[in-house]
Amino acid sequence: MDNTGSHRRLTTAAIYVTAPNLRRYTDRCADYCNRRGLTLTAVVVDDLGGGRWPEVVQMVMDGTVQVVVVADRDELPPDRTPRLDVVAEERRHLSPDPQRGCRPRLLH
Repeated sequence: MDNTGSHRRLTTAAIYVTAPNLRRYTDRCADYCNRRGLTLTAVVVDDLGGGRWPEVVQMVMDGTVQVVVVADRDELPPDRTPRLDVVAEERRHLSPDPQRGCRPRLLH
């Protein structure tokens, strides 16, 4: 119980970081967890090839952690699954091409 007498759900997190950036990003990610009230349960240090990413996905799937914290999108393996695309980031990298447009299909 917290100090209001209600039960708080514990939200667990893992930090995912590449070995070359271990010192640079681990403290930053841990500070983020503290500010957000996340309970840090693991730090997964990977090589640049992303070989340990499936372990991180398994941690989420089995409920070991609810949140994966990374300091920068560039830390993530580029061909990871599941993949997350952020539309706002595309604007920084690509100029719009009206010829390549597509219409989304809405699912109800």
